[in-house]
This record gives sequence, structure tokens and C-alpha cells, in this order.
Amino acid sequence: MKTAILVGTRPEIIKMAPVIRECRKRKIDYFIIHSKQHYSEKLDAIFFSELDLPAPKYNLNVGSGGHANQTGRILIELEPILVSEQPGILLVQGDTNTVVAGALAAHKLHIKVGHIEAGLRSFDQTMPEESNRIIADHISDYLFAVTDLQVDQLKREGVPDSKIFKVGNTIVDALLSHRSQAEKTSQILRVLNLQEKGYYLLTSHRAANVDDPNALIEIIRLVARIPGKVYWPIHYRTQKVLKEAKIDLPPNLIWTEPVGYSDFVKLLSNCIAVITDSGGVQEEACILGVPCVTIRDRTERPETVDVGANVLVHRNAEAMLEALNRPIASWENPFGDGHTAERILDIVTEQEVLPVLQTLDTVCVVGLGYMGLPTSLLLANAGVKVAGVDLNEKKVNEISSGHCPFEEKDIPELLAATLKTGNFKALTKPVAADVFVVAVPTPHESKKCDLSYVISAVNSLLPVLNDGNLLIIESTIKPNTCQDIVLPILKSKNLNVEVAHCPERALPGNTLHEIVHNDRIIGATSPEAAQRAAKLYSVFAKGTIHRTNLVTAECVKLMENTFRDVNIALANEFSLIADKFGFSISAAIQLANRHPRVNILQPGIGVGGHCIAIDPWFLTEDVDGDLTLIRTARELNDAMPRYTAERIQNKIAPSVRKIGILGVSYKPDVDDARESPALEIARLLSRKYEVRCHDPFVKDRDLKLFPIDKVDGWADVLVILSNHKVYASQRFESPLLSFGKLIDAGAPRWLRAPGLADTDYFPAESRHADHGQYPAAKDVQESS
Repeated sequence: MKTAILVGTRPEIIKMAPVIRECRKRKIDYFIIHSKQHYSEKLDAIFFSELDLPAPKYNLNVGSGGHANQTGRILIELEPILVSEQPGILLVQGDTNTVVAGALAAHKLHIKVGHIEAGLRSFDQTMPEESNRIIADHISDYLFAVTDLQVDQLKREGVPDSKIFKVGNTIVDALLSHRSQAEKTSQILRVLNLQEKGYYLLTSHRAANVDDPNALIEIIRLVARIPGKVYWPIHYRTQKVLKEAKIDLPPNLIWTEPVGYSDFVKLLSNCIAVITDSGGVQEEACILGVPCVTIRDRTERPETVDVGANVLVHRNAEAMLEALNRPIASWENPFGDGHTAERILDIVTEQEVLPVLQTLDTVCVVGLGYMGLPTSLLLANAGVKVAGVDLNEKKVNEISSGHCPFEEKDIPELLAATLKTGNFKALTKPVAADVFVVAVPTPHESKKCDLSYVISAVNSLLPVLNDGNLLIIESTIKPNTCQDIVLPILKSKNLNVEVAHCPERALPGNTLHEIVHNDRIIGATSPEAAQRAAKLYSVFAKGTIHRTNLVTAECVKLMENTFRDVNIALANEFSLIADKFGFSISAAIQLANRHPRVNILQPGIGVGGHCIAIDPWFLTEDVDGDLTLIRTARELNDAMPRYTAERIQNKIAPSVRKIGILGVSYKPDVDDARESPALEIARLLSRKYEVRCHDPFVKDRDLKLFPIDKVDGWADVLVILSNHKVYASQRFESPLLSFGKLIDAGAPRWLRAPGLADTDYFPAESRHADHGQYPAAKDVQESS
């Protein structure tokens, strides 16, 4: 039985952290769902980082809204996840809309609910949290109460004794484990110029206190009466009211944006006293031995009042000053000993069968290219033992010495960090493992999918494959490759190995981020194989993982890129029509896109990269000849380099003999020139002109590349085909044409200069800083 852990706000993340760490310590099969009820980085994601928690498997991205709206949206988003994952129990904590929505969704699906911090009552029905607590308690199967007070309250409400467990409060676990770290690492006092025990701390976010400007003004007046500095990390909702109501802040008040957990613990530990309306802060102050004054007239944490740690003053200035000046005696923390998370999981595991995750599979990745290397590094960085295999000995040696063999953001740093862990080794031959991943190229030959690299990789694994292994094909392949080719190879050796296909979906230049955050598609020979592959990728993937069968997974990636190719072809054909009739294609597209259901892409010089330019051929290779739309679009895009070469010749003066091509990668600011239309344009022009090419990123291409000083000044005219940012800031000696993305006969974008035809001009208002080139739609010339 899987355990689902649901969080939505800052206090839930902090209080669930000890439970999550205990699940990880016990190797319990769990996953995290985050409603993102708190949508700000400073109220949310920073706490995952500071508390060293794994990223949520699911982010609902609900954000703010009215109570009914927010609760309803969480219910709608959560239900399909619970249906798909089928956890045995859902753990929720506290009293937010996330908690009540989670408890309702699980209860209706007959999934058991464990409510941590059950039985709290303020007896104030004007607080939305009160109804949330009551509903969650009465539909939960496990009610984890903090003290005897909550146990007695639940019994008075008729909850059966068998469901009630006194365990303490996980906030004690969190504070005790984090306090010493916060003292060492937080620099907040120095940054704010605050002295230990030389300031008061204020927090306020309750709707009754901050949504009403009059109530907020009362709180500001309270602050003005405090004899000393008051520091207030102001909640965004409160900032909005202050601004809209034009409320001035007193001179003794220091305010900032919300702070992280380490900084807040440091601030709370070292203040004279805290003034708050937060239930959680009342607890934390009590545990840390810090006097508390609560600007409410009721509290669901009466234990803090009973032990003398807290005084309720509502918004009464005299009562507040009296409370701050009261004699303080030491008190005993009533919320537990720091072992609450252990007790919660002890109780659940005694009554439910919580499976433990098996030791992480070892992995062998074949192919250390644009996808294989980052995937290997992400797995290894997450604790998986990975052998990365590539036949290129030079590349293997380069990687082993800490050098990334291609230009890609953040991968060099990840490689250096991963090599230090010892979890990753680059090799030239496959080794035994539990899971094998094939991430080799699949070029196209005569408009057909060349599977020779994939077949060779699978064959190379046969000596080290064993029954029970899982083989994952990441390479982009044509439909039924796994069923018709990969599985028969395995069966020929009598190997009982299951196969999965998980197509890579990433954009060069942003590969690492996309591998982590994009959704994943996994097709497999069985649901168990799909689940095993999903567990492997989930150690680093933050996007949703979707499981299906093999042929569907094979086709999904091909369909995605074919969709984009066909739409680019439409834009390119529009540009050819514009040439014929002499109108501005960019202006026409801009106007057409004013229609609410139209989104025409920008035309370009062709389509490059190893996805969009190839995948449509793979999809249609075995399709009957009467289905021609995709093939026609592909052929039109393949013809664009020829059209572009003709357009360049039409735009330059007859005297031009030497052309300099700037940028040969298939898209700006990457080193990837696979299937680049710029290379084909250069070849076509070289039949009539002397051509030299420059690219600041690309290396080792069939066409010789020159340094910029051997191109600029030498050429009669320069033509930008891949619009790298570096070209925008460079001054050129040679005249310049900018064909980087958009060809527009009706409104040419090239600058007037010697060597260009006299008819080439454009209105001044049309010029842009990037040599007159219009920004193009993001999909043009890009690959997924």
C-alpha cells in the first residue's frame, strides 16, 4: 500500500517534513502532492529546499481564490491522481482548504485518511479553519492528536476511541532538527541589523485581522505603542491591503517580504517576544521558550495559554503592553518530545501494510549524447548507481575528466557534482545492471527511420542482460519498433526481459530543466514494467508520469513534432504566397492572429534539429500512400532552404562574389547543427559563390567553419541564418542581411549597404535592434 502525503501551505510543508523524512528513512513507498495553495516562492518552494525535501511528484498549481473555489479546484485536480496512484492512505496536516479537500477526495474514493494535528478547536465558526478541522476529523480513519485536550475533544464529538491516537506535534520534530542549523546558517539578524533580544517579532495573516483595513489599522497602532524595534515579515495579502488602504507604518517597524524557514526560526529564537495571530507561531514560540502575545480573542492552542507562554489580547493596545511586560516564568513544552513522526508511522504500519521500496535499481545507459548524458547524471545525482556507455573513447575520457562534450546550460556543473558522488562512471562497454536505457541517435535514411544504432545498442547489451531486467528505449523510433524488432531480439536469446519506451522530450539549450520538469510518457510490455520505469524516473522527474502501452508511447512523441511541423509548413507556404502577391507576411500573420482562435506561426528558412525535421518521416514510413498531408508538409519544409537561397540571390547585387554565412546551428544559441537548414543553404550558395561560414557554438561539421575575422571583412555580404545573440551586439565591416528566421517580401528586413540591391529597404519604424529582424514565434526551427 502506497502512502500519499498532501501539503499546500508553508506550515503544512514544515510540519510534514519530519513525516516525509521518516518515510524516506524507513524506505516506505510514498509520494508528495502539493496543491500550491501558497503559490509564492517565498511562502512555498523555498521550504522544500531548506528542509531538504524531495520535490512533489504532483503540483496542482491551484493558487489563491475564494474558499469554495479553491477547495473545489483542489478536489477536481486531486481526484484523478488518487484514482491513478491508488494509495492505501492519504496523510494530511492541519486545517487548510487543502486538508479538507484532500480528506474529502480520499474518503469518497475509499482511501484511508490520516489527519495529523486532529482535534484542535478554537470554537470560533467565523474562522474558515474551524470548519475545515471538524470536517477533516469526522471523515478521517486515523486522528493524530497532539495532547490529551484534543483527545478529549474528539471523544466528546463522538469519534470512536479506536481512531484516536495521541502522538504530539510534528512541529517539535521540525524545530528541534532545524534550530541548530538555522543558528549557524541564517544571516538574517546581520542583514536586518537586529541584535539578539533587541527586537520584537510580528506576524499577522488572519483574514479577520488583515483583510479589513480598519482591523489592520488597529494592529499598526498596537505596533506603534511597542517600546522598541518591531520586525514584521509581511504576508503578500497583507501588503496588498496596506497599499490599497494607504496605511502608513510607524517608524519603529521594520518590514520585509516573507522569509524562509531558517531565517524565521532564527528571528523567532532571538526576539524579546512575538506578537502573532498564527496558531503555528504560538506553538513554535512555546516550544522555543519565547513569550507570545496573540492578537485574537480565541485560540485552538489553549495549552500555550495554560503553561503561561501565551496571552490573548485581541487588538487591545493596553492588554498587549501589559502582556509584553508581564513577569515571565519558565514553562514546559506541552507539544511532545520530537518523535511524533516516528509514532505516526509506527501506528500506521502496525495496522496497515506499507510496502518498502526496494533498493534503487542499478542502471546502464547506452549513448552519452544530448539526452543520454543528462539522464545519466540526473539518475546518479539522485542516488542511483549509473554506468554510462559510449563507443567513442575520446568522449568517454572527456566525460570522465569532468568535461561535457557539448554546450548545454548547467550540465557541466551537474557533471562535476555527480562525479564527486561516485554514483556515475563513463565506460566504453556495457556492464551488468538492473535497468538498461538506450539513448542512441536514430537518423533518417531516404526518409526512413534508421534503426541501426538502436539495434546495435540492444545487441551490445545481450551479454550482460539477465532475466528480470528492464530495457528502456529512449531513442525516438517509428511505431511498433519495440514489438517488431526489440522484443524479438531478446526472445532469440530466451531472455525474460520486459521492455519500456520513454521518449525524450527536451529542447536543446534548456535540456536539463525540461528533462526534470516536462511530463513523461512511458509505454511498456506490462503495467508492472511501466510502474518500474516510472519509479526510476520519479527519483528526479518533477513532471507527471503517464503510463500507457508501447505503440502509443512510440507515436505520441512523433505526433507532437509532426503537429508542429505541419503548422510550420503552413506558415512557410503563406510566406511563398506573400512572395507571389507582394504583401507583408509578418503583418498579415500578426493581423490574422488577432482572431481569438487563430495562432499562425512565423515562417522561416526551414526546420532543423533532430526531432521536428525527422519525426514526421518516422510516423508516416509505414502508412498507406493515400495519406499525404504530413508528407506534403515535410517536403515543403525540406524545400525552404532552396527557396531561401533563391531569395538571398534575388536580394544581393550582381557584383557579389563572396558570401559570409553567420550561424549554422538549427536554432539560435545552441551548438546543435543536426538537420540544420542553414547548412543546406550554405551548400546551395556555394555552387555559385565563394562561401565561408561562422558559428560561435558549432564544432566539427562537414562544412568548414571560419573564425569571425576570416569571414567579416572578407565577404561582399554577410547573411545571418541562425540569429545568435552575439551577432546582435557585434559591429560588422561587411554589409549585412538578416535571414535568421523571417522571410518577408513585402517588408524586407535587411539593412541598406553597399553590395545590396537598391530596392532593398524598409520603413524606419519597422527596424529592430537585432539588425532589423522581427522576433519570431518560439516554435520556428525548434526541436522538442
